[in-house]
Amino acid sequence: MDYRDYQHLVIDVNDGIAVVRLNRPEKLNAFNAAMGLELLRLPEQLRDDPDVRVVVVTGTGRGFCTGADISEARGQTADNPFHRQKMDPLGYSGRLPLAWHEIDKPTIAAVNGVAAGGGLCLAMMQDMRVVARSARFLPMFIKRGLAPEVGASWFAARLLGLPRALEWYLTGDEISAERAGEIGLANYVVDDLELMPKTMELARKIADGPPIALRLTRRSIYHAATSTLRDHLPYEASNLAISQATEDAVEGRNAVRERRKPVFVGR
Repeated sequence: MDYRDYQHLVIDVNDGIAVVRLNRPEKLNAFNAAMGLELLRLPEQLRDDPDVRVVVVTGTGRGFCTGADISEARGQTADNPFHRQKMDPLGYSGRLPLAWHEIDKPTIAAVNGVAAGGGLCLAMMQDMRVVARSARFLPMFIKRGLAPEVGASWFAARLLGLPRALEWYLTGDEISAERAGEIGLANYVVDDLELMPKTMELARKIADGPPIALRLTRRSIYHAATSTLRDHLPYEASNLAISQATEDAVEGRNAVRERRKPVFVGR
């Protein structure tokens, strides 16, 4: 697929991995209306791209993303997607997390520098987070007199548990990279120069897996987080049956028997 028409995002797809770079470094990658719309439409394109198995999201320059660019994001202009009633009852702040959550492929945030407000939410929308030691996480909402948006409360409750999510969002305190690792917000905390090598190592390990089973496993884990065991077991069994019927399942069995690395093709 062609990703050259994006103005504020740089997308590179190589060997099954799509690296998405937020590209407004002069604004610490805060998103204006144009970039906001690009972030909204990109997940569907990545989902439908057969060449993409894993998605990595990161920021250009010294910051990951500081959320909406307040110098222009909240205006009431006719073409501004951030206006809550502009799109539908969910508004932009509802449609963005749904788009990324429903991407149906594994995603990793490589967090460099500050992730604040909506930028923090964008990092939490991804399935995993590799975090540079320079990273800082700021909810921002309560200190601006606001309740959370962009799915912030949903993701925080599931990633951190209720007590930690409540403390963090009610105080609005900054969290360091080291603290993010301690409380489970970060999968890995690494030196700044190791951020992309470690992220790509993780992405490569996942991308080498069977694409259909990757999707089904991701679905099963998210389903498990919001269902009872009794409700989840039939769903899990259904996904297992689908994966068992694929060519990749045959390849996996053959590779084990032949003591070699499997080559999965997504069929």
